[in-house]
Amino acid sequence: MPSRHRPRFRQIFSLTVALLISAGGVVPATRAAAPASELKLVIVLTRHGVRSPLQTNEILGKYAAEPWPEWTVAPAILTPHGRQQMVMMGGYYRARYVAEGLLTGDPVKDFPQVFFRSDNDQRTQESARALSAGLLPGAPEPELHTRPAGQIDPLFQPVKAGTATPDRDLAAAAVLGRMGNDPANILQAYHADFVALEQVLCGPSGTPPLGKISVLDLPAKVVPGEGDHTVGVEGSPRTAMQVTDALLLEYTEGMPMSDVGWGRLTPATLTQLLTLHSLYFDLTQGTFYPAQVQASNLADHVLQTLQRGAGGPAVTEAFGKPGQKLIVIAGHDTNIVNFGGLLGLKWWLPGTQLNPVLPGGALVLELRQRQSDGRFVMRAYYVSQSLEQIRNLTPLSLENPPAIAPIFIPGCSETGPGFDVPLDKFETLLQRVIDRQFVLTGSP
Repeated sequence: MPSRHRPRFRQIFSLTVALLISAGGVVPATRAAAPASELKLVIVLTRHGVRSPLQTNEILGKYAAEPWPEWTVAPAILTPHGRQQMVMMGGYYRARYVAEGLLTGDPVKDFPQVFFRSDNDQRTQESARALSAGLLPGAPEPELHTRPAGQIDPLFQPVKAGTATPDRDLAAAAVLGRMGNDPANILQAYHADFVALEQVLCGPSGTPPLGKISVLDLPAKVVPGEGDHTVGVEGSPRTAMQVTDALLLEYTEGMPMSDVGWGRLTPATLTQLLTLHSLYFDLTQGTFYPAQVQASNLADHVLQTLQRGAGGPAVTEAFGKPGQKLIVIAGHDTNIVNFGGLLGLKWWLPGTQLNPVLPGGALVLELRQRQSDGRFVMRAYYVSQSLEQIRNLTPLSLENPPAIAPIFIPGCSETGPGFDVPLDKFETLLQRVIDRQFVLTGSP
């Protein structure tokens, strides 16, 4: 594109992005209608709602010219705003699946049909309870299946729990192989996004004041992971993800715009910066080998649950009890990206970048049975409130839904609006990509 057209193009692009952020859903291209089918089972792998940043303001303050805004809760805690966000998501799932005939709409009757499995962090447990409050209004608090406090859960953090022993050198090689064996390529390819981040952190000049650190000056490097990390992409990529995450949380928490990025963060700029957020997760969690290490156990339990839902045996490795219709798994962004990386999934929502993992967003798997031939098929979606819906706590309904992106599963999906996947093909894919050495037997 000639340089004289670039400013005008960027203005049009920024305006388009800002309009998309305010949209609540995805407008699909016109395609032939999917065959009629009956919904049998739904698995919701959800991230928790809006929380405070994982890092303290003191840590984040190294990279910003001005102090970060104060949060009303300690680091990594679900906020009251985030809880209400999840109640609204639960209400939407209720409306959707009552309309589909999966649930009756009577919370007392539906209560035993829903199973909740959660990591034992405050933000995941409280998100699950909030979803239940919206999904089953007036019903008792659900039985939340979770590990005892302080115990690392191998379903959500298998490496940290010690149940998965990865080849960390292989994980580093797998990531390096995606960037031409030179991490400096990241800084070159995404230079404009790093500059935009510096301008939010430090003002229009993008130059950190004395005593502060430039994110761009941190050398990028790929290293074997430590602790719960299979691989690390350190330096600029990791720091950019952390500060971008904090900015995203300020915006979705509903803070005054004067406090969101010190008044320098626009919706269009936030969308641009989400490139750096998604990039880090894609490299460290979505690369196939790290994803295989960290998602094989979860994926095997999902497979067993789908097979049971399609009339298979009542194995202990499946989530919930036979006959339960809605399985909610409350975890983290890493779990969603791991599962997506294992299967080669891609999704996109208005106002985001490729493969966003927004607060409260979820990968949703729907098991259906076709009326024409009785065949079981599956549909996959990424579902999340838009950034504006989260920020404003916009009421959700079938008429005003969250953003929904149908996902095409490579090697499995058919044509049609829902990209139906024959269950036997999905089973074959999962059995091929799951590494049994990382799978635990017994109840998940």
